[in-house]
Amino acid sequence: MKKVIKVIFTGGTIGSAAVDGTVDLDGSANKKLIEMYREERGGDIEFDCEEPVSMLSENVHEEQLHAIYAAVKAVDPQKYDGVIITHGTDSLCINAHYFSLTLCNRGLPIMLVSSLFPLHDRRQNGLKNFIAAVDFIEKSGAKGVFVSFANGADSPAEIHLASRLMFCEQITGWYRSVLGESLAVVENGEITFNTHPLLPTPEQLKEVGKRAVAPDICRDVMLITARSLLNFSLYDFDRYAPRAVVLEPYHSDTVCTTGRNLNFKRFAEYCRERNVEVVIASVDSRANVYASAVGLPASVICAFDECTESALTKVMCALGANLSAGAYLKDDIFFEKLR
Repeated sequence: MKKVIKVIFTGGTIGSAAVDGTVDLDGSANKKLIEMYREERGGDIEFDCEEPVSMLSENVHEEQLHAIYAAVKAVDPQKYDGVIITHGTDSLCINAHYFSLTLCNRGLPIMLVSSLFPLHDRRQNGLKNFIAAVDFIEKSGAKGVFVSFANGADSPAEIHLASRLMFCEQITGWYRSVLGESLAVVENGEITFNTHPLLPTPEQLKEVGKRAVAPDICRDVMLITARSLLNFSLYDFDRYAPRAVVLEPYHSDTVCTTGRNLNFKRFAEYCRERNVEVVIASVDSRANVYASAVGLPASVICAFDECTESALTKVMCALGANLSAGAYLKDDIFFEKLR
């Protein structure tokens, strides 16, 4: 019996074309992707296609996220073997984490597929990513939310846990998982799972997730990345304050805590006085604590053992559900926790 896959087109570069040096949405790109797959692999898979939104992914708003969520939620796991969401690369990371949190318990594999270039461009990786997603649905038995992505024309497609995807590299647009350990590699139709001890096993991935979070999301969350000479006094929350601030610390879980304007401890107190929750993400629970990180205000929440991208999305979802910023940070919803 043929496998049946729901394909949810959403636009993005994979659904675009370049004309006179400008990339924009192209209504024929969706059909082209399926045709390219057929030319490569034949007609062994039945695709049921729909397009609930059409956007360049940098323009995503809550309405588009919720429309994609609703389209996937409506897929009957008894009738389909998996779901493929075509998606732009620019906002792929956080949206993948969002779908991981909200759709991980659907009982079938949900694959996000993108392309760094339009499909007619010889540099595109969209077809390879799509084929790998189909192979993973067909052969892995895994359930949950995943990203299929090949870094470069000569590299195989890697399968990432959507809950461990990191922001893409600048310039190249390549994607990697936290610790540099993707879940699996798909090459020539064969799936090779990574046996790294901090990754779930293929058998664990066959189990349906026990819990997913509500789909509402809060935009009023600020991400600040630690850097040399970061001046916290430039943030003025007296006119308009975010609901929460997520601070991405240095790799050693540190940030400047001396002086006046660069002092994170002073900034944390400033936030507390204005009812702005502060989360440090991520923090390694097994690492030694540097002296500069001793004595942080009690109001600061630490997100342990998950990537910044995961913690940020959890905070956005928690606040969207009218919970505290830290409501989901102790939970392991879809294998995002490294320990």
